[in-house]
Amino acid sequence: MRLLVALVLTAPLVAGCTPFIPERLDFGTSTLAPKGDIPPEYAGFNNYDPTLNPVLANQICATYYQPRSVTTTDASPGQLVTATGTCAPHRVLLGP
Repeated sequence: MRLLVALVLTAPLVAGCTPFIPERLDFGTSTLAPKGDIPPEYAGFNNYDPTLNPVLANQICATYYQPRSVTTTDASPGQLVTATGTCAPHRVLLGP
């Protein structure tokens, strides 16, 4: 009985010692987009498809993806398309 009381009293202390884990809900994905004449060695090495950003984001999120912003930056060769967004919060459904 004493062991049970000791466990009940020390369990909250042990749980209080767990470290804080910061959480970031937003993330970004990036792909390349063709622009102008691209040398064949770059075209064969890189995947130029800006429609991959939503596909990558849907693979990361367990819930649906909520896009925030899309920016385009000049790169050599082509352009760099960067998209940022968040995953929708999970809602717990209890009952019918």
